[in-house]
Amino acid sequence: MEYLLVLLHVALIWMLAVATPGANVLLTINTTLNYDRKIAVFSAFGVSCATLLWAFFGGSGLVILFSHFPQLFGLMKVVGGSYLLYLGMRQIYLTQKVKRLGGLIESNQMVSPSKRKVFISAFITSILNPKTVFFVVSLFSVSMPENMSATTILAIMLTMASITLSWHLFLATAFSHESAKSVYARISGVMDYVTGGLFTIFGIKVMTS
Repeated sequence: MEYLLVLLHVALIWMLAVATPGANVLLTINTTLNYDRKIAVFSAFGVSCATLLWAFFGGSGLVILFSHFPQLFGLMKVVGGSYLLYLGMRQIYLTQKVKRLGGLIESNQMVSPSKRKVFISAFITSILNPKTVFFVVSLFSVSMPENMSATTILAIMLTMASITLSWHLFLATAFSHESAKSVYARISGVMDYVTGGLFTIFGIKVMTS
């Protein structure tokens, strides 16, 4: 009974954590709108694999190091924030480049990144996201029983990864509909700047929080 209560507790907390708007959600939505659902699926896989790894760190106790060594968490905030800042500035730069090229951008927009590149980008974004670390530290330092069996840890890992994958697959499906695509096509110039700006703000916020 305790085993099931632990999993239920994890599921409820992690559903709230995953649904909270942030860099991971923005990346999946942006990938879906710019390319298609088949490409965005690999963004979902990348985020869920990073979640699986963080859940392992939490279950094994390694994530508690961030509580005992604030400098380590501070370093991660700098690295993670810098990466988000890079994503934001890159998005803004590419948007400006596309605007300068004018009609030539249509052919460039049709070229999709490789599935491997999308997966790696999503994995890095998620693994370096301090928000993920914060939720994992909170979950395992406050909510978990002291002595967890390997089976419980594995079940928690799979629960967290499954919830993450399900949510991001839902986003990839929802924003791949023609209605969403048509709206994006009309305001893509503005939206690309907004996306770049949000990534930049996320990065600065992470580094200064």
